[in-house]
Amino acid sequence: MKRIVFLLFIILIKAVVVQAQQKTRAFLFTKPHKIVQNAKYGKISLYDAREIKDNLGVIQVGMLNANRLLVADPSLEKQLQNQLEQMTSGHKADGELLMRLEKFCMAELTGAFSEKGFLDFRAILFSEEVNGDYLQVARIDTSIVVKGMDVTKATLSRASELVNNLIFDALIKSGDTTKSYSLNEIENYDDIQKKQLALYNATKLKDGLYLTYDEFAHQTPSGGEAQFKDGDLYLGFFKEDEKGKLKKIKPKDYYAVVHTGRPFVSSQEQFYALSKEDNDFIFVGPVKETASATNVVVASVLLGAIGGMLVSGPETNYCSQKLDYVNGSFVRMK
Repeated sequence: MKRIVFLLFIILIKAVVVQAQQKTRAFLFTKPHKIVQNAKYGKISLYDAREIKDNLGVIQVGMLNANRLLVADPSLEKQLQNQLEQMTSGHKADGELLMRLEKFCMAELTGAFSEKGFLDFRAILFSEEVNGDYLQVARIDTSIVVKGMDVTKATLSRASELVNNLIFDALIKSGDTTKSYSLNEIENYDDIQKKQLALYNATKLKDGLYLTYDEFAHQTPSGGEAQFKDGDLYLGFFKEDEKGKLKKIKPKDYYAVVHTGRPFVSSQEQFYALSKEDNDFIFVGPVKETASATNVVVASVLLGAIGGMLVSGPETNYCSQKLDYVNGSFVRMK
């Protein structure tokens, strides 16, 4: 009996050692459950516009909940083509799709009594036309949080489900003919979209208080004018009330403020100065590691937590962040 227990102990130790040595885990899409009849497209290619391209995030494995980088094996493009072929039962349609992938990132954090799984997914599907132009067919931009005692399987399943549904719905659609794109324009899609936003093109930003990112992006403040008290920035921003008296502004009530052309963004009860760098708006301020999958992954890499364990909690760290031009969320920079 002692010999059996000893052998089991040795096997357990070897398993832990092997787990510790493996720094990555392979990602594979789950098999599609639906078949498309009369699909318009028989091929899909990928333009990877993600900032983090070498992995799909961080998951936790084994009894030790060790973090492992999630990598696509085979490549994402090969897997996407395989998904499409399974959905069409091998039907060889002539049309071709191109996916511009902007976000596809998963992460997990361990709390005191549960785990959280995070998923960020943003992608655009284009159809390639005979003349070489591309038309937009479908688009998705979503972030999902999965809670539970073990969220790995659920998070991976949701990732597959989102991608499968996006492709499935696009297979019978024609592209939007109101706007065509060249391949170069798809590669520089972000810059094209930013040119349509007043925030990224104004020579001087409009003074005022902005309730939402949409107001800030289109430079349409609706919260009135902000001012300093005694000319002191560190006292915060003030605005006149109905009686003409200065009342201090609560940062949580606004997305941003512009004073004498200088922009500030609200984050966790404070305003932080924004600066424009390489057509992005940057600030240094607090970030919660649980804000998004992308922020969790960047934090884990910066903190050297790959191979160890990231624990979720109320702690915040100060770091450089940029505004996501699509929705105004804060993206932690590497």
